[in-house]
Amino acid sequence: MGRVLTIVSIWLSVLLFGCSDGSDNGFDNIANSCSLAADEASRVQTARALVTVDASNYESLIGYWAEDVVYRESVLTNSGREEMLEYLAAMFSGSVYGFPLDRQVVIKDELYHTQADGNMSYMATVEWSGTFGSEFFRQTGMSIVKFRPGEGCAYYHRDYSSEGDTWWNIPDFKPDVNFLRNMYITIFSLAGRCFDDDGDGYAKYSASSGCPNSGLDCNDFVPGINPGALEIPGNGIDEDCDPLTPIDTADLELQSYQ
Repeated sequence: MGRVLTIVSIWLSVLLFGCSDGSDNGFDNIANSCSLAADEASRVQTARALVTVDASNYESLIGYWAEDVVYRESVLTNSGREEMLEYLAAMFSGSVYGFPLDRQVVIKDELYHTQADGNMSYMATVEWSGTFGSEFFRQTGMSIVKFRPGEGCAYYHRDYSSEGDTWWNIPDFKPDVNFLRNMYITIFSLAGRCFDDDGDGYAKYSASSGCPNSGLDCNDFVPGINPGALEIPGNGIDEDCDPLTPIDTADLELQSYQ
C-alpha cells in the first residue's frame, strides 16, 4: 500500500504544481450563468460534449458546466467552473502526467432519463485513446452527468476509469504499477490465470504464468501491439515492442534520397 500512496502523492503533487493561481487562465471569460437549453435532447448533446472534451475545445466548453459544478474523477474533485478550467488547463498542458494531447473519447453506449421533477441523469460507457510517449493505448471507462430541474448546464460530472491502467502508460509510474499488479496476482494465487487485457495472446504481467507469452506485451491495451506484431515504419508507434526497430520519419526521408 505504501507504493500506492506514493503514486497518489506524486500524482497530486504534479497536478498541484502544474496549476497556476488562475490570474492568466482566462477566468474572466467564464460566463456567470447558463444559457443552454434544458430540454432532454439539448441536455443529451451537452452531456456528450462534456464527456468527450479534449485539448482543442475544453476552454469553449467551460460554460457547459454549472457555476457550482462538482466534478469527480479517480484522484481529484473540482468544484466550480474556475477549478474545472484550472484542472483541464493543467491536464492538457502537454505534461506526461496529464491527458495526452491527442486524447479522443468515443461514447460506446449511453442511457439517460428525465424525472418528473425535471432532474435528468446521463450515463455513458466510453473508450478513450491517446499516446503517452511512443505508446498508444485505448482505455474503457464510464461517465455520469446530472442536470437540475430547468437547467441546461451540468451540475455534477463523474468520470470513472482505471487509474492503474492510466498510470501504466506514464514511464515514471509504470514500475510501481507493474510491481503491485504482479504482487496481487501472486498473493491471490491467480498466477495460473491469463491476464491478457487486449486478447492478443501476450500479457504484460510476468506473474501471470497462465499466458503463453507472459510479461512480454509492452502495450496490453491494443491487440495490434505486441512482440509478434509487424512494425510499421514512420508512424511513431512501437508495434513489435522493440524500441530498436522503429524507423522515424526523418530516416524514411533520408532513405528516399539514397
